[in-house]
Amino acid sequence: MDSMTILLPFYPTGTMERVTKRGTVATANTMAKMFSHLPDVGRPARLMVYDLHTLQNQFYYSDNCLADLRSAFPLLIKAIEGGEVDCIAFPDDGAEKRFGKYFKQAFPNMELVVCGKHRDPKDPTVRNIVIKDGNPTGRNIIIVDDMVQSGGTLYNCAVELEKRGATSVSAFCTHAVFPKHSWERFKKGGDRAIFKKFYVTNTNPTVTKDLPKDDCFEVLDIIPIFIKDL
Repeated sequence: MDSMTILLPFYPTGTMERVTKRGTVATANTMAKMFSHLPDVGRPARLMVYDLHTLQNQFYYSDNCLADLRSAFPLLIKAIEGGEVDCIAFPDDGAEKRFGKYFKQAFPNMELVVCGKHRDPKDPTVRNIVIKDGNPTGRNIIIVDDMVQSGGTLYNCAVELEKRGATSVSAFCTHAVFPKHSWERFKKGGDRAIFKKFYVTNTNPTVTKDLPKDDCFEVLDIIPIFIKDL
């Protein structure tokens, strides 16, 4: 064997790259060290990861393991091409900087909206969602991000977009985490049932296999992208 490729679509510790409290372990770095100490095969191991949550994680590896960063956003572009979606929204500046290029290239004339959090002047502990750039009025919008956990930020963005006149709001996240079945809040009848469509990929199949097929959820199969990228 003179090469090794590791396909890790979802980097499960990707959000744990910083330590803000004494005694906390930066497990994203710990996992990177494990991959970096795999047996030498004569050239660096190739670790394929899709829509890594924070790009600095790629620098945690040694020269024995190189991160090959890939994206599932082409799946979404194919899914919405020719449809009613006429506006892409990002939950924050970071998401727009990372993922905006895919949509600017595929849909040069599509409206882009950037959301953000603004500290409430009356209560500094409260942060409200605001529209920082773009016009959502009369648009069929899809909010895009790399990962959904509880989905609170996505939901609050959707609420603000509707207040600002959006005709409909959908969502896409590459990785569906949904701890404690939090997806149930977004299904029909749930207290967060705001999305017309909620797209995810099957990078985390133990979660997506439980999503109801006759609801707002649509699971995009990422395996054809794996085959192409490999």
